[in-house]
Amino acid sequence: MQKEKKPNPIAVLFSFAGEAKGRMPLSVILAVLGELFGMAPFFAVAALASRLYAGTATVREAALLAAAAAAGMALRALLCWRSSLRSHGVAFTILRNIRRAVADKMRRVPMGVMLETPTGHFKALMVDNVGKLEDSIAHVVPEAPSQIAAPLSSIALMFAMDWRMGLASLITIPLSVVFMVGMMRGYGEKMALYLKSGSEMNAALVEYVGGIQVIKAFGRTGSSYGKYAKSVNFFHDSTLSWWRQCWFWMSGVKAVLPSTLLGTLPIGAYLYMNGEITLPVFITCMVVSLGFIAPMMKLAFGTEQLTVIAANLGPIRKFLAIPELKRPEKPVTLSGSAFSFEDVSFAYDETEVLHKVSFETIPGAMTAIVGPSGSGKSTIAKLMAGFWDATSGTVRYGGRDIREIPFGQLMDDVSYVAQDNFLFDMSIRENIRIGDKDATDDEIVAAAKTANCHDFIMGLPSGYDTLAGDAGDRLSGGERQRITIARAMLKKASVIILDEATAYSDPESESLIQQAIGRLIRGKTLIVVAHRLSTIRSAAQILVVNGGGIVGRGTQEELLLSCPLYKAMWAEHIGASDRIMEGVREYA
Repeated sequence: MQKEKKPNPIAVLFSFAGEAKGRMPLSVILAVLGELFGMAPFFAVAALASRLYAGTATVREAALLAAAAAAGMALRALLCWRSSLRSHGVAFTILRNIRRAVADKMRRVPMGVMLETPTGHFKALMVDNVGKLEDSIAHVVPEAPSQIAAPLSSIALMFAMDWRMGLASLITIPLSVVFMVGMMRGYGEKMALYLKSGSEMNAALVEYVGGIQVIKAFGRTGSSYGKYAKSVNFFHDSTLSWWRQCWFWMSGVKAVLPSTLLGTLPIGAYLYMNGEITLPVFITCMVVSLGFIAPMMKLAFGTEQLTVIAANLGPIRKFLAIPELKRPEKPVTLSGSAFSFEDVSFAYDETEVLHKVSFETIPGAMTAIVGPSGSGKSTIAKLMAGFWDATSGTVRYGGRDIREIPFGQLMDDVSYVAQDNFLFDMSIRENIRIGDKDATDDEIVAAAKTANCHDFIMGLPSGYDTLAGDAGDRLSGGERQRITIARAMLKKASVIILDEATAYSDPESESLIQQAIGRLIRGKTLIVVAHRLSTIRSAAQILVVNGGGIVGRGTQEELLLSCPLYKAMWAEHIGASDRIMEGVREYA
């Protein structure tokens, strides 16, 4: 089987150039000219040495040669500055386009990818992996040709003067190549491990900081910190392993490659003593050979950047290659607002969690989905919202397979409220306005009143202008959920899916949420994944899910008579409520 050819990392990088495509060649030309002008001091020294040897040097000639050397360095600085300015513009355009591509991909991949991937991984992807490409684009790409041009022109001059001196100046290159090969042995694998360990450390750090309140409250500092410390140690060990691989060989390259005098000095002295070259040629060849070493050193270590580029592009390309949920662009005609599942099965990776589920919701009424933890009820809600495609079977909305409905059209019709819905660190008003960007302040207040959150909002320091905090952490769980319900109401969607919307609420909030749900039913199709059965007693239809299948359906009264699992769940719910009230009375 033929091994798949790896794409050229430079070509992959410049596929993101966008409007900056075509701007890099001029940067390369400017860098090449800059390096050529940068050789001026070495040629000036060689020329002055030749005139001094011949006895023809004058103060005026020395001054002119010094001025030429200074002008060459000034031109080099100017040209390299312009080259760097241009290449950095291209680099930042490419980095911006990569980040945009990753962010856009996040919108289009199945929601499961986002839910199952640690937040730190995306931080590493967007910040670390992309950020490490900047130097490679801005410096290595434009400077590599220039670092070839200067040595080539110098070597050509030396061969023109005496081919033996030209060969002598190159004697250290084969020796340094041996060290370069040693340095690059296993370099790609160690670089990949280094990047992986960095990503894991970022994920552990985000989890540790995000959960520090819970960690402290439950005294889990040891185990939680241990997990973070383990990831730090893994990063430390993989980094050290990578550098240990390089240190010896890198030192060898730095020691051997610049030592051109190892060849030019003894061979030049031999040729001069035997009268085969003149002293000016001897001196010129030694001085010029010293001049082309600096760019050659940059070139030698610049080749390492190709591995850096490939290693950092790897995770980016892997994420961008994730299959997307395909949807058409053109809106379709829908008949009603009912969902229907027809023998729907769904698997996470290889584990099937839904098995041939079939049911239909009731338009304009509440359908509740209940069941034990892990039974598959939230998965059903997420399939309705289009977060995933069914592994087999068909999910229909408005009589159409949801795979035939554009994302935008489905999202306009369906509002999904999760149990831990996210609030942005902006005002309460703007968090609610997310439901309808064109909503007026009066409409926002009306939605808040309908969702029973107006009163507590007015009690906040700045009312509707109060910032929600990082992920809404300035509000209680019940307050956050009522705000997300207000947001859903403002959206004016035909269907509202509440995925365990009362899971984090206290009894008072639960009562207020129940009232809000009662108002939601008016004129809408409501799907409620219920954690607390008291919130869905009035549902027109209750689906009981267990083990990835539906084991009962009907109204509360019907299920209490016909479904043993629901009857047991209801008894447990009532018993838990009674125990809570007994505890309250006992405490009082």
